[in-house]
Amino acid sequence: MSKNQLHSFWPVLVGEFFNPEHLLLKDELINFFTKYEKNLPEGNSQLKDKNYSGNYNLYQSKYNLHTEKNEALLSVMKFIAMSILEMVKKANESKLKELENKTPRINVHLTESWFIRYNQGGMVYPHNHDGCSWSCVYYVEIGKEAKKMNGSTYFIRPYQGFSKFDFGGNYMRNDQMILNAEEGKLLVFPNYLYHGSHPFEGSKDRIIISVNSKVDLQK
Repeated sequence: MSKNQLHSFWPVLVGEFFNPEHLLLKDELINFFTKYEKNLPEGNSQLKDKNYSGNYNLYQSKYNLHTEKNEALLSVMKFIAMSILEMVKKANESKLKELENKTPRINVHLTESWFIRYNQGGMVYPHNHDGCSWSCVYYVEIGKEAKKMNGSTYFIRPYQGFSKFDFGGNYMRNDQMILNAEEGKLLVFPNYLYHGSHPFEGSKDRIIISVNSKVDLQK
């Protein structure tokens, strides 16, 4: 007789990675972003769109930050790409084991990247990212006031039950998972996962870098 089994298919992976060089890069990153905003005060196209309601009270750069020639920025982008690579390897462990007699090459392509500086009360409403595989949030500066409900990132569970509220039909009743912001921390998550940020209030700017990526495998 076969044995009973419980399967856990298609887990949602969210990675936390910490950049050991962040303190060495932080000031240069902030200086670069300050000059960038001064040279391009209008920001990206969303900020000009009066009908766009995804963001509130913030500055957002164009989506090609990874093409800028700045050493600190390039160092962070390399850290992000390597972290995405670790996520890809974890998510595809079984597939990579099938290829263990070969030497596959995994290529991580950063397709879009931008920085956001939040004004007082600034926030990003729930959204996900089309046209990529993995998305990222990197915390450059958060201020001492940052806490769970002030400037943190939250994720909304990707499947919503339609049954009435009971323990059997809602075994994962936590509709949101909140991850605290920390300077130098990177979050990596699948593109379909809805996420947003809580309103931020603090004496310093809250600055993050967002990245979208695509990954291909060469056998």
